[in-house]
Amino acid sequence: MSRRDAWRLVLATGIAALTFGVSAQASRSTEISSVQSGPPAPVKVEVFTNAGIALANVSTATVYQLDALQRLEAELSQGLPADEAQAQRIAQQRMQRMGAALQQRVANASQGLMLAREYGIERVPAVVIDGKAIVYGVADVAAAVAAYRRSQGARP
Repeated sequence: MSRRDAWRLVLATGIAALTFGVSAQASRSTEISSVQSGPPAPVKVEVFTNAGIALANVSTATVYQLDALQRLEAELSQGLPADEAQAQRIAQQRMQRMGAALQQRVANASQGLMLAREYGIERVPAVVIDGKAIVYGVADVAAAVAAYRRSQGARP
């Protein structure tokens, strides 16, 4: 077994344990208040992206970075020695040091991947409104919500 394969096994085992331990966490949804007439304002806004895309006006949305697990794996495996046992020990120490933060990152990344698949996300950035409308290619969440409202016959 190569060092990389051994590390992937350690990481997969750790991530699986963390994911199944925190998978019951509910996603956060955010209200967008509006006093304008027309269709009701969205109550749940989720953004699907990756680390290379700069987003704007995300404070009212739940953001899922779809490349988060890959970035986490790279972070945890950086500089591991060739010795399998030593690499495994160091990787486990790193995961323990990260503690609850690691659990939160894994939970958010796993949930994002699951939801992206459920929604049929085809590319990023994607802004999902109320779990039913997807606005692609708009990195400004407020602009995406405004485009959605316009499409529903409301003023932005």
